Amino acid sequence: MKTLLPLLVMLLGAPAMAELTVTSGFDSGASSVGPQAAASQASFLNSTGGRVMLDFEGDMPAGLAIRGGRVTDDSGCRAALCGFNTTEAGSQFLLAPGKKGTITFTFGEGVSYFGAYFSGLQLATGTLTFQDGVRQEISLPYGDISLGGMAFVGFHNPGKLIGSVSFYTGNDIIAIDDVVYGRGPVAAVPEVGTLATMGLGLLAIAGLRRGRAERASARQPV
Repeated sequence: MKTLLPLLVMLLGAPAMAELTVTSGFDSGASSVGPQAAASQASFLNSTGGRVMLDFEGDMPAGLAIRGGRVTDDSGCRAALCGFNTTEAGSQFLLAPGKKGTITFTFGEGVSYFGAYFSGLQLATGTLTFQDGVRQEISLPYGDISLGGMAFVGFHNPGKLIGSVSFYTGNDIIAIDDVVYGRGPVAAVPEVGTLATMGLGLLAIAGLRRGRAERASARQPV
């Protein structure tokens, strides 16, 4: 009994192992927010409970630092090829000028989800990388080099605190806008295997109690 109780307490408190999930929607040749990207962003906001935290139209949010790229309102070439603003009634976005550049978002308190619109996607070189105990890499979708395209790409890693996210452009000129990030709650739900083990533990405890009761009854004088 004394041995089983600590084990039972430990099992009751064991959360399910959360997995990294990626949400992505791509629109080929888009020079404005396309339906696939918009649907992907809506799904991501709904699943994380998040909202757009950075649209480059005002001050930088507290606790966030960005290294690389430049904020602009004119990419200097066709929007579908070099990217564009995606904020309704806005004009600004962060431009990643290619040349094998890297843009790094650093979060003071860590995040468990991150996503953004990426436009001007032509080459199969864009990647998001971060550390959640191991190095993770997410490849961005891309379009025909003559058409370009845009996407919403986001990831959610419940239970992990990620200090920074880096975006590597390769030689592609890409715009980033309407960045979503934050820390979501983690539900500590026991896994199916844990529940089965817990049930066996409860049965064992019940058996011990029944055995003690029977022995005590047998010792009583008639």
